[in-house]
Amino acid sequence: MNPKINFITLAVADLQKSFDFYKEGLGFPVSGYKEGNDHVLFDMEDSIGLVLYKREKFLGLTNNPQEQVRSAGFILSHFTGNQEDVDILLASALKAGAILVKEAREESWGYTASFSDPDGHLWEICFNPNILPDGDTFF
Repeated sequence: MNPKINFITLAVADLQKSFDFYKEGLGFPVSGYKEGNDHVLFDMEDSIGLVLYKREKFLGLTNNPQEQVRSAGFILSHFTGNQEDVDILLASALKAGAILVKEAREESWGYTASFSDPDGHLWEICFNPNILPDGDTFF
């Protein structure tokens, strides 16, 4: 078996609000969304899909359907091709309703900023001159 992830599924409180955030704010490509559905799929590169699922329906898929879902313990990261793209993507996300977690800043390894989506899922936008946007490395 080749290790890989095909889908990342996030529970969301308001599917339309989250759909708009990811489509308009982050520019994610939509696949097969129909109004009234309980989920939406964004087709990402490398055969990975991001699924947004209505929280009440998402909980039915878990072993703890009565529990609240909170985003904690993971960070979704997006690498850009340059520092300017970090700033552009951050501005677009904030305009679409993201909450700033850490302002864009220089780090020893590159340039980064962090925000949370409308449901609190944490995102990091990075430019690392040693990592290409598709995840490949220069070294």
